[in-house]
Amino acid sequence: MTTRWFGAPVQRFEDDRLLRGHGRFTDDFDEGALECCFVRSPYAHARIRSIDATAARAMPGVIAVYTAVDLPFGGVDLPLLIPHPNLTHGRTQRCLASERVRYAGEAVAFVVAETRYLAEDAAELVEVDYEPLPVVITPEASSRAEHLVHDDVPGNVAAEMLQEVGDVEKALREAPHRKRLKFRYERAAASPMEGRAVWARWSAGDRKLMVYDSTQSPTSIRGGLAVLFGLPESNVEVIAPDVGGGFGPKIMLFYPDELLVPYASMQLGRPVKWTEDRQEHFTAVNQERGQVHEVEVGFDAEGRVLALSDDFIHDGGAYTPYGIILPIISAAQVPGPYRIPNYRVRFRDMYTNATPTSPYRGAGRPHACFVMERTLDAIAADLHLDRIEVRRRNLIQAREFPYDVGVAWQDGNTVVYDSGDYPTLLDKAIANLGPKPAGDNVGMGIGIYVEGTGVGPYEGAHVQVLVSGKV
Repeated sequence: MTTRWFGAPVQRFEDDRLLRGHGRFTDDFDEGALECCFVRSPYAHARIRSIDATAARAMPGVIAVYTAVDLPFGGVDLPLLIPHPNLTHGRTQRCLASERVRYAGEAVAFVVAETRYLAEDAAELVEVDYEPLPVVITPEASSRAEHLVHDDVPGNVAAEMLQEVGDVEKALREAPHRKRLKFRYERAAASPMEGRAVWARWSAGDRKLMVYDSTQSPTSIRGGLAVLFGLPESNVEVIAPDVGGGFGPKIMLFYPDELLVPYASMQLGRPVKWTEDRQEHFTAVNQERGQVHEVEVGFDAEGRVLALSDDFIHDGGAYTPYGIILPIISAAQVPGPYRIPNYRVRFRDMYTNATPTSPYRGAGRPHACFVMERTLDAIAADLHLDRIEVRRRNLIQAREFPYDVGVAWQDGNTVVYDSGDYPTLLDKAIANLGPKPAGDNVGMGIGIYVEGTGVGPYEGAHVQVLVSGKV
């Protein structure tokens, strides 16, 4: 068995090609493709009174303009990828909105033309009559439920989940010290160097669909397209070429373009492509991060945490295409490497009139780490103790493994740490970090984090054996 992956740097082979400009990204594919753009809502919340694409369709060079009524799947909600029993009011958008838009950037029409320039000009001729509605733009406003994002979702609550280990109320009552804290974590957009892009070609003769997609999940998209268009999977090929940054949002499926570009190619008999611009990325690609945490912590005079209660709201945006994976992960990861004998966490996943959320760079983990580490800093400040020493006193000890955290992980199983030596890890990190550099403008912080790996309840592998016998 080869050991070249262990104990030595793994050599990268793609760098030379990419650095010399020889990469091939989705937008590089052409073959005389028609180009597209979307008509997107400028309103965060509005009722659509009418859509008139007559002038756009009459413009020279415009091949097609699609609205929801022009699509055989226009009235079908996009899939909810990961259902959950606590997600009692899951909602997903449609390829093109026809009755109501719920975030600025939601697509209402799709324009196909000979060039992108013509498509953009034609998009400005699509007349959409909007009736603006009250906007719910922060999770706090959503929780007040003065206005609803979805009329049939009480209180704007997509999901609620409560978990408790130990007796938190009793431990808080008896704790020598108690403190209430509020932490706010703002939204963020991924902003990869390469935005999203899709290119598709339909071969009518052999009924085969070829798609290039700047995505992190080509196999899942392949399966979904096969089902949507009634094709065997063997007749659908989805390739992710060079991808200029994914970071999570590109693992999402389906975005409207991933259905509309192939559909247009099948209808029009020519290759079709769409490439996202930077403004679209900030409004129409899933985001992450927005959470507000209300924490109550009980601790002793030595800084040891006796009880922790975290009640937080998660900004899910206008829809929940990826279920409630993000707040579940946050809830599970708040304790981190620390011994929290009494832990209670409740979250509510709230609808807002903002871009939907899905996993992005840490997928709920940074929120949890931020909450726990800032809580320990607050304890240290209250007791006039060294921040590192407070962490050391709360770390799970090596003899305590396997350690059952007692709350659910994203796969439904209880979080159990199998092994580790966190105190030694902390000591080595501090030794390597060294003393704080001189200067008032030089800060030094510390944060400790446990990553969840081996996510079950299954694992899979593919092995390819060539005719030569090479694996």
